[in-house]
Amino acid sequence: MKKGDKFYSSKLDKEIVISKPWSKEMYAHNDKVSTEVRDEVWERWAKAYKEIEERELKKGGFSESEWEYNVNQHMQDIQKAVTVIGYGSGYTVKDVEEDFIQELENAAYWRLKEISEDLDLELESKFIGF
Repeated sequence: MKKGDKFYSSKLDKEIVISKPWSKEMYAHNDKVSTEVRDEVWERWAKAYKEIEERELKKGGFSESEWEYNVNQHMQDIQKAVTVIGYGSGYTVKDVEEDFIQELENAAYWRLKEISEDLDLELESKFIGF
């Protein structure tokens, strides 16, 4: 979208004119989309974590286990989409989860847009202004 284009925000239930610098309406819309992205990513992470944790609890504690050997590809894909790096030996699941949470909570709009694209999230609305 370019300056002057109009965009209907279902999140705000009104039309927004794309402007530079961004308008309050653009920020409000993107705030709502960013919440949706964070919620969806967190839900996927929690589901993958729970599935593996249930299996690993039979062997011992999951959060203190080696990341490299105890997670599946789905969990690694979510982690890489958010943190952009891979973790090898020497990192526990807890270490990686702490980095994951920090990155997700502090991600800017542009980064959340990339994360949503990397994970093919189906969102109610898209980010605007990029």
